[in-house]
Amino acid sequence: MARREIRVIGESKVLVGRGLLAHIPSELTPANGIHASKFVIVSDDNVWPLYGPRLVDAFRSLGGVTVHDVASEAADRASRPMGFAMGCSCGADEPVEGEDGKLLLTFQVAAGEASKCREVKAAIEDFMLLHRCNRDTCMIALGGGVVGDLVGYVAATFMRGVPYVQVPTSSTAMIDSSVGGKTAINVPAGKNLIGAFHQPVVVYADMDLLATLGRRELVEGIAEAIKMGVIRIPSLFELLEANPEQVMALEPKLIEQVMYDSIRGKAEVVAQDEREAGLRSTLNWGHTIGHAIEALKSPAMMHGECIAAGCVAEAELPLRLGIPWQLDRAKIKRIADCFASYGLPIHVPRGLSIEQLMRKMALDKKNRGNTIKCTIVTDIGVSIAQPQPVPREMMQAVMSESMAEGARLPEWVPHEGKVKAQAAGGQMAS
Repeated sequence: MARREIRVIGESKVLVGRGLLAHIPSELTPANGIHASKFVIVSDDNVWPLYGPRLVDAFRSLGGVTVHDVASEAADRASRPMGFAMGCSCGADEPVEGEDGKLLLTFQVAAGEASKCREVKAAIEDFMLLHRCNRDTCMIALGGGVVGDLVGYVAATFMRGVPYVQVPTSSTAMIDSSVGGKTAINVPAGKNLIGAFHQPVVVYADMDLLATLGRRELVEGIAEAIKMGVIRIPSLFELLEANPEQVMALEPKLIEQVMYDSIRGKAEVVAQDEREAGLRSTLNWGHTIGHAIEALKSPAMMHGECIAAGCVAEAELPLRLGIPWQLDRAKIKRIADCFASYGLPIHVPRGLSIEQLMRKMALDKKNRGNTIKCTIVTDIGVSIAQPQPVPREMMQAVMSESMAEGARLPEWVPHEGKVKAQAAGGQMAS
């Protein structure tokens, strides 16, 4: 089991490799910073059938662990939101710990952004309280960004904070959302507006889990890798630029390097700026416009697809702001061509209202007062640490021109995917 370790903050780390899933239970020990007698796996109804039973079997193989596998027992209710929570809290006998006093609980939520809400958070907490979980509980997030954000926030607040482990199963979650300790839920006013910074003890980035993704789901995360290359790691950008077909085919050495470099880049930024006081905001390149697109186009467009279009549009800004730059037209074209080579959109979608986009943009958390702020890239691999103010008229012009250019071309069509695109329509993201 070859793997590489990336340190984030304090004892928090990411392990990148293959065959990691089966080894997770044996590593959740005091020697690795986890003092727990109860373990709670939370997953969704897309991911659980693929990997949940395997992870449960790995716990069982340790011996001395009582397993209360609510997720599998209630699998016939997978299509009913909250079905698993209701199914386990209707008076069933409380499970008894095993010989070593250890208990494994499983909980499943409906797939999609709708589960990242107060109601599902409360259901998980009630489930844990029902089973007398306390501070010696470790939570395990098995899934994509929705599950990771949700579980992280439960872990941040349950008993004023318990440890948790991330097992990301999507490329986007591996590269981006599982790393750095941002946790949150969505509320009617917007996405990710209620949350906390809470670092996972460890993130298991198992490359084998990428094999079950459709091309659309894989490429959505590659958008974040391209972004990382442009803002910070030029060698990563060049690797992605030169090898789109091999990356999309999951060529082993290549995809592992892409994922490792992307994760390392984010970890380095987070280590220097955990609370997003400055440098961490560079990770939001493309997100000012991209989030506004996502708010209006989801679920038809996925997060990474919206960010790709946002990155290409925002690449225009340094030329217009008069900021010293080396990002000339040829390099902007290279960036656009790189995103396009992965089948990602590179224009603001036709038919959107510029005024609606501007209203959505006003909710961006980088803003201060009424001023729109953006991450500015000045060269491939170079970005300004602090977000810069951008005049409204300039932002409107950049989006209008992008939309007009795209309207002259055949309409963008996404890759085939395995899961219907899900996102919180009408809400901002971060």
